Amino acid sequence: MAKPVNPKPNRFNLLNVSIGEILARCFNGLIFIGQTCLLYYFMYTGFPGDWRWLGWVAADAVFLGIYIVLNVLAIRYFGTVRRKPVPQLGLLPYAFITWIFYSVILAGKVFHMFKTFARDLPDGGWMGTNLMKIAIGLSAAFFALLVAGHHRNRSSERHKFCLKWLQTHVVFELLDTVEFLSILFANETKILLSWSVEHAILAYSVMNLIIPAVALYQLSGFNFSKSKPLDNLILIQSVIATAFVNIPYVVIRLYLWHSADVTTALFIMKNFIAIVNTFWELRKLIPCCSFLDFTDDSDSTVASIEMVSVGGKVSKERTDNVPFRSTVHPVPKTEESLYA
Repeated sequence: MAKPVNPKPNRFNLLNVSIGEILARCFNGLIFIGQTCLLYYFMYTGFPGDWRWLGWVAADAVFLGIYIVLNVLAIRYFGTVRRKPVPQLGLLPYAFITWIFYSVILAGKVFHMFKTFARDLPDGGWMGTNLMKIAIGLSAAFFALLVAGHHRNRSSERHKFCLKWLQTHVVFELLDTVEFLSILFANETKILLSWSVEHAILAYSVMNLIIPAVALYQLSGFNFSKSKPLDNLILIQSVIATAFVNIPYVVIRLYLWHSADVTTALFIMKNFIAIVNTFWELRKLIPCCSFLDFTDDSDSTVASIEMVSVGGKVSKERTDNVPFRSTVHPVPKTEESLYA
Protein backbone atom coordinates (compact mmCIF):
# COMPACT_ATOMS: atom_id res chain seq x y z
CA MET A 1 0.00 0.00 0.00
CA ALA A 2 1.48 3.32 -1.06
CA LYS A 3 2.13 5.83 1.68
CA PRO A 4 0.37 9.17 1.30
CA VAL A 5 2.65 11.95 0.20
CA ASN A 6 2.64 14.85 2.61
CA PRO A 7 2.55 18.16 0.78
CA LYS A 8 5.34 20.58 1.42
CA PRO A 9 4.45 23.02 4.18
CA ASN A 10 3.54 26.46 2.94
CA ARG A 11 5.80 29.07 4.41
CA PHE A 12 2.93 31.50 4.68
CA ASN A 13 0.94 28.94 6.68
CA LEU A 14 3.87 28.42 9.04
CA LEU A 15 3.82 32.16 9.71
CA ASN A 16 0.05 32.04 10.09
CA VAL A 17 -0.43 34.64 7.35
CA SER A 18 -2.41 34.45 4.13
CA ILE A 19 -1.25 35.52 0.70
CA GLY A 20 -4.15 37.99 0.58
CA GLU A 21 -2.89 39.66 3.73
CA ILE A 22 0.61 39.92 2.31
CA LEU A 23 -0.80 41.49 -0.86
CA ALA A 24 -2.88 43.97 1.16
CA ARG A 25 0.19 45.06 3.13
CA CYS A 26 2.31 45.38 -0.02
CA PHE A 27 -0.41 47.29 -1.89
CA ASN A 28 -0.72 49.63 1.09
CA GLY A 29 3.00 50.33 0.83
CA LEU A 30 2.56 51.11 -2.87
CA ILE A 31 -0.24 53.55 -2.03
CA PHE A 32 2.08 55.31 0.40
CA ILE A 33 4.85 55.53 -2.21
CA GLY A 34 2.42 56.85 -4.83
CA GLN A 35 1.07 59.47 -2.45
CA THR A 36 4.53 60.67 -1.48
CA CYS A 37 5.60 60.90 -5.13
CA LEU A 38 2.61 63.11 -5.94
CA LEU A 39 3.33 65.37 -2.97
CA TYR A 40 7.02 65.49 -3.93
CA TYR A 41 6.04 66.76 -7.37
CA PHE A 42 4.00 69.59 -5.83
CA MET A 43 6.88 70.45 -3.49
CA TYR A 44 9.38 70.39 -6.34
CA THR A 45 7.30 72.79 -8.42
CA GLY A 46 6.24 74.85 -5.42
CA PHE A 47 9.77 75.42 -4.11
CA PRO A 48 11.87 76.13 -7.24
CA GLY A 49 15.55 76.22 -6.36
CA ASP A 50 14.87 75.41 -2.70
CA TRP A 51 15.85 71.85 -1.77
CA ARG A 52 14.97 72.01 1.90
CA TRP A 53 11.80 70.04 1.14
CA LEU A 54 14.04 66.98 0.75
CA GLY A 55 13.84 66.72 4.53
CA TRP A 56 10.38 65.21 4.00
CA VAL A 57 12.00 62.52 1.84
CA ALA A 58 14.18 61.52 4.79
CA ALA A 59 11.12 61.43 7.07
CA ASP A 60 9.23 59.24 4.60
CA ALA A 61 12.20 56.88 4.29
CA VAL A 62 12.25 56.48 8.07
CA PHE A 63 8.51 55.78 8.11
CA LEU A 64 8.80 53.23 5.31
CA GLY A 65 11.41 51.36 7.33
CA ILE A 66 9.17 51.50 10.42
CA TYR A 67 6.21 50.28 8.37
CA ILE A 68 8.13 47.23 7.13
CA VAL A 69 9.43 46.39 10.61
CA LEU A 70 5.99 46.69 12.23
CA ASN A 71 4.42 44.48 9.57
CA VAL A 72 7.05 41.81 10.11
CA LEU A 73 6.52 42.01 13.88
CA ALA A 74 2.75 41.69 13.41
CA ILE A 75 3.16 38.59 11.23
CA ARG A 76 5.55 37.02 13.72
CA TYR A 77 3.23 37.92 16.56
CA PHE A 78 0.29 36.09 15.00
CA GLY A 79 2.57 33.16 14.37
CA THR A 80 3.55 32.93 18.04
CA VAL A 81 -0.01 33.21 19.37
CA ARG A 82 -1.40 30.62 16.98
CA ARG A 83 -1.80 28.11 19.84
CA LYS A 84 -3.09 30.66 22.35
CA PRO A 85 -6.83 31.27 22.68
CA VAL A 86 -6.62 35.07 22.96
CA PRO A 87 -3.94 37.37 21.49
CA GLN A 88 -2.51 39.83 23.98
CA LEU A 89 -2.24 42.70 21.51
CA GLY A 90 -5.69 42.43 20.00
CA LEU A 91 -6.57 41.99 16.35
CA LEU A 92 -4.66 45.09 15.19
CA PRO A 93 -1.18 44.79 16.69
CA TYR A 94 1.09 47.79 16.05
CA ALA A 95 -1.44 49.42 13.70
CA PHE A 96 -1.80 52.53 15.86
CA ILE A 97 2.00 53.03 15.84
CA THR A 98 1.98 52.86 12.04
CA TRP A 99 -0.82 55.43 11.79
CA ILE A 100 0.78 57.82 14.30
CA PHE A 101 4.01 58.04 12.29
CA TYR A 102 2.15 58.20 8.98
CA SER A 103 -0.41 60.83 10.02
CA VAL A 104 2.07 63.11 11.80
CA ILE A 105 4.33 63.23 8.72
CA LEU A 106 1.36 63.76 6.39
CA ALA A 107 -0.08 66.47 8.64
CA GLY A 108 3.27 68.28 8.60
CA LYS A 109 3.38 68.16 4.80
CA VAL A 110 -0.18 69.44 4.47
CA PHE A 111 0.42 72.32 6.88
CA HIS A 112 3.70 73.22 5.18
CA MET A 113 2.26 73.19 1.66
CA PHE A 114 -0.87 75.18 2.47
CA LYS A 115 1.16 77.78 4.32
CA THR A 116 3.42 78.32 1.32
CA PHE A 117 2.15 77.50 -2.19
CA ALA A 118 -0.86 75.15 -2.17
CA ARG A 119 -3.40 77.96 -1.88
CA ASP A 120 -2.30 79.32 -5.28
CA LEU A 121 -2.47 76.06 -7.24
CA PRO A 122 -4.29 76.36 -10.60
CA ASP A 123 -7.91 75.33 -10.71
CA GLY A 124 -7.66 73.44 -14.02
CA GLY A 125 -5.21 71.06 -15.60
CA TRP A 126 -3.82 67.74 -14.48
CA MET A 127 -1.39 69.10 -11.91
CA GLY A 128 -3.79 71.40 -10.13
CA THR A 129 -6.07 71.38 -7.14
CA ASN A 130 -7.84 68.16 -8.12
CA LEU A 131 -4.61 66.15 -8.10
CA MET A 132 -3.72 67.65 -4.73
CA LYS A 133 -7.06 66.47 -3.36
CA ILE A 134 -6.41 62.97 -4.72
CA ALA A 135 -2.93 62.92 -3.18
CA ILE A 136 -4.23 63.83 0.28
CA GLY A 137 -7.33 61.64 -0.13
CA LEU A 138 -5.14 58.56 -0.58
CA SER A 139 -4.80 58.63 3.20
CA ALA A 140 -8.33 57.17 3.34
CA ALA A 141 -7.28 54.25 1.14
CA PHE A 142 -4.16 53.77 3.26
CA PHE A 143 -6.25 53.54 6.44
CA ALA A 144 -8.76 51.13 4.92
CA LEU A 145 -6.04 48.76 3.76
CA LEU A 146 -4.17 49.14 7.04
CA VAL A 147 -7.18 47.73 8.86
CA ALA A 148 -8.03 45.18 6.18
CA GLY A 149 -4.52 43.73 6.05
CA HIS A 150 -3.77 43.91 9.75
CA HIS A 151 -6.42 41.71 11.33
CA ARG A 152 -7.44 38.08 11.06
CA ASN A 153 -10.62 36.39 9.83
CA ARG A 154 -10.79 34.34 13.03
CA SER A 155 -12.29 37.34 14.82
CA SER A 156 -15.80 37.18 16.22
CA GLU A 157 -18.83 38.83 14.63
CA ARG A 158 -18.64 41.66 17.16
CA HIS A 159 -14.99 42.26 16.27
CA LYS A 160 -15.78 42.23 12.55
CA PHE A 161 -18.59 44.73 13.04
CA CYS A 162 -16.30 47.13 14.94
CA LEU A 163 -13.60 46.86 12.30
CA LYS A 164 -16.01 47.40 9.42
CA TRP A 165 -17.65 50.34 11.18
CA LEU A 166 -14.25 51.89 11.87
CA GLN A 167 -13.20 51.56 8.25
CA THR A 168 -16.35 53.28 6.97
CA HIS A 169 -16.35 55.94 9.68
CA VAL A 170 -12.71 57.00 9.29
CA VAL A 171 -12.77 56.91 5.48
CA PHE A 172 -15.73 59.31 5.42
CA GLU A 173 -14.07 61.63 7.95
CA LEU A 174 -10.83 61.73 5.97
CA LEU A 175 -12.66 62.46 2.71
CA ASP A 176 -14.57 65.19 4.52
CA THR A 177 -11.23 66.66 5.60
CA VAL A 178 -9.99 66.74 2.00
CA GLU A 179 -13.12 68.60 0.95
CA PHE A 180 -12.74 70.94 3.93
CA LEU A 181 -9.16 71.76 2.90
CA SER A 182 -10.37 72.65 -0.61
CA ILE A 183 -11.83 75.84 0.87
CA LEU A 184 -8.26 77.14 1.05
CA PHE A 185 -7.76 76.90 -2.74
CA ALA A 186 -8.11 80.55 -3.72
CA ASN A 187 -8.47 79.81 -7.45
CA GLU A 188 -11.48 77.56 -6.72
CA THR A 189 -13.38 79.53 -4.10
CA LYS A 190 -12.39 83.00 -5.39
CA ILE A 191 -12.38 84.37 -1.84
CA LEU A 192 -9.73 85.73 0.49
CA LEU A 193 -10.00 84.15 3.91
CA SER A 194 -9.07 85.90 7.12
CA TRP A 195 -6.09 84.73 9.15
CA SER A 196 -8.26 83.21 11.87
CA VAL A 197 -10.52 81.24 9.49
CA GLU A 198 -7.57 79.98 7.45
CA HIS A 199 -5.70 78.71 10.49
CA ALA A 200 -8.86 77.21 11.98
CA ILE A 201 -9.39 75.20 8.79
CA LEU A 202 -5.76 74.04 8.80
CA ALA A 203 -5.76 73.20 12.51
CA TYR A 204 -8.93 71.09 12.47
CA SER A 205 -7.94 69.37 9.21
CA VAL A 206 -4.51 68.41 10.53
CA MET A 207 -6.11 67.22 13.78
CA ASN A 208 -8.55 65.00 11.90
CA LEU A 209 -5.65 63.27 10.14
CA ILE A 210 -4.21 62.15 13.50
CA ILE A 211 -7.45 61.36 15.39
CA PRO A 212 -7.90 57.81 13.93
CA ALA A 213 -4.86 56.74 15.98
CA VAL A 214 -7.10 56.78 19.07
CA ALA A 215 -9.43 54.14 17.63
CA LEU A 216 -6.54 52.03 16.39
CA TYR A 217 -5.00 52.15 19.85
CA GLN A 218 -8.23 50.87 21.37
CA LEU A 219 -8.39 48.05 18.85
CA SER A 220 -4.74 47.20 19.37
CA GLY A 221 -4.76 47.24 23.15
CA PHE A 222 -5.86 44.81 25.78
CA ASN A 223 -9.50 45.90 25.68
CA PHE A 224 -9.95 44.56 22.18
CA SER A 225 -8.08 41.34 22.88
CA LYS A 226 -10.99 40.13 24.98
CA SER A 227 -13.69 37.92 23.52
CA LYS A 228 -16.11 40.88 23.56
CA PRO A 229 -14.75 44.25 22.40
CA LEU A 230 -15.12 47.46 24.33
CA ASP A 231 -18.85 48.23 24.38
CA ASN A 232 -18.47 52.00 24.13
CA LEU A 233 -15.87 51.93 21.35
CA ILE A 234 -18.26 53.33 18.74
CA LEU A 235 -19.63 55.90 21.17
CA ILE A 236 -16.16 57.20 22.04
CA GLN A 237 -15.17 57.55 18.39
CA SER A 238 -18.46 59.26 17.51
CA VAL A 239 -18.04 61.80 20.34
CA ILE A 240 -14.44 62.56 19.33
CA ALA A 241 -15.42 63.01 15.68
CA THR A 242 -18.34 65.24 16.62
CA ALA A 243 -16.32 67.44 18.97
CA PHE A 244 -13.24 67.90 16.77
CA VAL A 245 -14.58 67.37 13.25
CA ASN A 246 -18.29 67.69 12.58
CA ILE A 247 -19.19 70.62 14.86
CA PRO A 248 -16.19 72.81 13.84
CA TYR A 249 -16.62 71.89 10.18
CA VAL A 250 -20.31 72.72 10.05
CA VAL A 251 -19.82 76.00 11.96
CA ILE A 252 -17.10 77.20 9.57
CA ARG A 253 -19.06 76.06 6.52
CA LEU A 254 -22.20 77.86 7.64
CA TYR A 255 -20.15 80.98 8.37
CA LEU A 256 -18.60 80.95 4.90
CA TRP A 257 -22.00 80.24 3.36
CA HIS A 258 -23.42 83.32 5.07
CA SER A 259 -20.45 85.66 4.58
CA ALA A 260 -18.93 84.61 1.24
CA ASP A 261 -21.62 82.44 -0.39
CA VAL A 262 -19.24 79.44 -0.42
CA THR A 263 -20.73 76.15 0.62
CA THR A 264 -20.77 72.40 0.06
CA ALA A 265 -24.33 71.48 0.95
CA LEU A 266 -23.70 67.73 0.75
CA PHE A 267 -21.01 67.76 3.45
CA ILE A 268 -23.02 70.16 5.59
CA MET A 269 -25.76 67.54 5.64
CA LYS A 270 -23.17 64.88 6.45
CA ASN A 271 -21.96 66.91 9.44
CA PHE A 272 -25.51 67.50 10.67
CA ILE A 273 -26.42 63.82 10.39
CA ALA A 274 -23.27 62.78 12.25
CA ILE A 275 -23.94 65.28 15.05
CA VAL A 276 -27.56 64.16 15.47
CA ASN A 277 -26.53 60.51 15.42
CA THR A 278 -23.92 61.11 18.14
CA PHE A 279 -26.39 62.83 20.45
CA TRP A 280 -28.81 59.98 19.79
CA GLU A 281 -26.13 57.51 20.87
CA LEU A 282 -25.46 59.57 24.00
CA ARG A 283 -28.96 58.76 25.21
CA LYS A 284 -27.51 55.47 26.46
CA LEU A 285 -25.83 57.40 29.26
CA ILE A 286 -29.20 58.66 30.53
CA PRO A 287 -31.16 55.90 32.29
CA CYS A 288 -34.58 57.35 31.57
CA CYS A 289 -33.82 57.81 27.86
CA SER A 290 -32.16 54.50 27.04
CA PHE A 291 -33.97 51.47 25.75
CA LEU A 292 -34.25 48.30 27.77
CA ASP A 293 -31.31 46.08 26.90
CA PHE A 294 -32.19 42.40 26.81
CA THR A 295 -29.21 40.18 27.39
CA ASP A 296 -28.69 36.47 27.26
CA ASP A 297 -26.28 36.21 30.19
CA SER A 298 -26.43 33.03 32.20
CA ASP A 299 -27.01 34.90 35.47
CA SER A 300 -30.02 36.81 34.21
CA THR A 301 -33.19 36.52 36.30
CA VAL A 302 -35.65 37.96 33.82
CA ALA A 303 -38.53 35.94 32.55
CA SER A 304 -37.72 33.84 29.54
CA ILE A 305 -39.40 31.53 27.13
CA GLU A 306 -38.51 27.90 27.18
CA MET A 307 -39.00 26.06 23.97
CA VAL A 308 -39.76 22.44 24.48
CA SER A 309 -39.96 19.90 21.70
CA VAL A 310 -42.08 16.94 22.64
CA GLY A 311 -43.09 14.27 20.17
CA GLY A 312 -41.75 16.30 17.27
CA LYS A 313 -43.98 19.33 18.17
CA VAL A 314 -42.70 22.61 19.54
CA SER A 315 -44.50 24.26 22.42
CA LYS A 316 -43.71 27.44 24.35
CA GLU A 317 -43.79 27.62 28.11
CA ARG A 318 -43.17 30.80 30.09
CA THR A 319 -40.90 30.37 33.07
CA ASP A 320 -40.19 33.14 35.55
CA ASN A 321 -36.79 33.80 37.07
CA VAL A 322 -35.19 31.18 34.85
CA PRO A 323 -32.41 31.98 32.36
CA PHE A 324 -33.14 31.44 28.71
CA ARG A 325 -32.57 27.89 27.64
CA SER A 326 -33.62 25.62 24.86
CA THR A 327 -34.64 22.11 25.81
CA VAL A 328 -35.14 19.42 23.21
CA HIS A 329 -36.69 16.11 24.14
CA PRO A 330 -35.78 13.51 21.56
CA VAL A 331 -38.58 11.47 20.07
CA PRO A 332 -38.14 7.79 20.88
CA LYS A 333 -37.71 5.72 17.77
CA THR A 334 -40.33 3.02 17.50
CA GLU A 335 -40.55 0.24 15.02
CA GLU A 336 -43.18 2.14 13.09
CA SER A 337 -41.22 5.40 12.95
CA LEU A 338 -38.14 3.68 11.58
CA TYR A 339 -39.93 2.88 8.36
CA ALA A 340 -42.08 5.99 8.16
